[in-house]
Amino acid sequence: METIRQLRALWAYASRCAQAPANAPACDSFWNWTAVAAAAVIVLIALHILRRMARNFLAVRAERQRLAERARVADPDTMARYRVESEKFYSDPPQEDIQERIRQLLDERKLEDQSLLRPGAGRKREDPG
Repeated sequence: METIRQLRALWAYASRCAQAPANAPACDSFWNWTAVAAAAVIVLIALHILRRMARNFLAVRAERQRLAERARVADPDTMARYRVESEKFYSDPPQEDIQERIRQLLDERKLEDQSLLRPGAGRKREDPG
């Protein structure tokens, strides 16, 4: 009940101040709060508009980037035409062959290491005659 009475008093005050001249000293707080409320509404509207503009700007920017990326890469038909058949290049050799090659390389390396340890072992002998 008290709240309704306060709202009626506020409404009467606002009605009287709205009809009175703006420079009436009794209505200063009414006009100040009216200006604050109007400024808040204008700011909220401006933020809403800026938010929509930013969203549209970002959408356009993303679309341009997507189109630029799409233009950089060929269309699927062209990509299919120039596709590399990787099966030809990377066929798996048999495992036994790899093991044998590794053993061979290790044996060669051991021989090289031994020849480096013995001086003159790696040099060719000159024929004296």
